[in-house]
Amino acid sequence: MNAPDPRVPSAVPSAAAAPHTASARRVARPGRARRAGWWTVTALAFLTALFTARYLTLDPEVFLDQQRAVYLAHRGSLVLHVGGGVLAILLGPWQFLPRLRGRRPGLHRLVGRLYLLAVLAAGTGGLLMAPRGLVGPVAPIGFTGLAVLLLLSSALAWRAGRRRDILRHRAWAVRSFALVMAAATLRIWLPVMDLAGVPFDQAYATAAWTCWLINLVVAEHLIARLPGLPPTARTGRVPAAPPAG
Repeated sequence: MNAPDPRVPSAVPSAAAAPHTASARRVARPGRARRAGWWTVTALAFLTALFTARYLTLDPEVFLDQQRAVYLAHRGSLVLHVGGGVLAILLGPWQFLPRLRGRRPGLHRLVGRLYLLAVLAAGTGGLLMAPRGLVGPVAPIGFTGLAVLLLLSSALAWRAGRRRDILRHRAWAVRSFALVMAAATLRIWLPVMDLAGVPFDQAYATAAWTCWLINLVVAEHLIARLPGLPPTARTGRVPAAPPAG
């Protein structure tokens, strides 16, 4: 019986090749899922910015009926909050593109600085506007918490970046943008609650909390899946020194 010619490829893949094929498929699927997730978030961010930017016209007809008088009386705080929020939600998705970070680090840093300035404006305006919100004190406290956490997480992302602590920088950046995306979650939650027959005051009071708590839960899930991220980078704690000897 003649031995098979090694120069002729076999029609049946070898057993050793099968695991590599399955592994390649598993790698490809998360890649497609990440791209689909990025496009979905970017589309939501764009639509939210488009919808919210109407407030920058200061046209009373576009304001929420229950808040029209408050918005007209505090135009400066409103423009600061909405203008910063629109810019932050438009810039945020691009900071999570690996190609931008890898090939254009200078552009990544520039967009990051603009994002931080936008967050500073949005958070400051939010702190000024929150006490004048509807359905007090539940909703104002919820929106105040959102503004405080947005400013804090963004500051921690900036500090980690300055220290070249890239893993912790990414973790805090994810949290920061998740809080920015609360603007989109809010505008999904309220119509859904309205369709479910929930009274507006009740829906608004819960939305003031759920719009960012839901996003933070999703953010922590994504952070846990970041490659190479140790537990200390997720929590911000410094590991204890090993015992001497």
